[in-house]
Amino acid sequence: MFALINKTEDLISQLFSDYSEKLFRAAKVKLHNYHTAEDVVQDVFVLALEKREMLLIHPYPEGWLFIVLRKKLLHELRACIRSKALQEKLELILSTVQPAEYGSRSDRFDSISEKEYILLSMIYVDGSPMRTVAEKLGISYETCRRRVQKAKHKIIDRD
Repeated sequence: MFALINKTEDLISQLFSDYSEKLFRAAKVKLHNYHTAEDVVQDVFVLALEKREMLLIHPYPEGWLFIVLRKKLLHELRACIRSKALQEKLELILSTVQPAEYGSRSDRFDSISEKEYILLSMIYVDGSPMRTVAEKLGISYETCRRRVQKAKHKIIDRD
């Protein structure tokens, strides 16, 4: 059993030392972002660890790594496109709101609560940073971030 574990760990260590730089360069070319490329390559090797038994018997483990990288890159690019499309749609919707309108909501915002409306208005209309808004409202940054995400999805799903 230990021989199999050592052989698997040796294989993954060897693959990492041989191919991590190549995988990273390929990911960076596609994503145009250093940190996201690093994350994707790390995800490839995490999956390699999870699937180590299959990788050990695979005839071309380096090819397996590049196939996994391609799938992870496609997933990342699709997520990026979805995120940009949602953000553009939300900005278009929120651009109709004026700071003076905090009290009088349009029909577009019926799907969110008054608190969510004020929260979104403070961030997107006033341009206040999320941390500042969280402090003003007496909530944590993470809570603020989650509430903004939920409100955005309510608005987008309504349209």
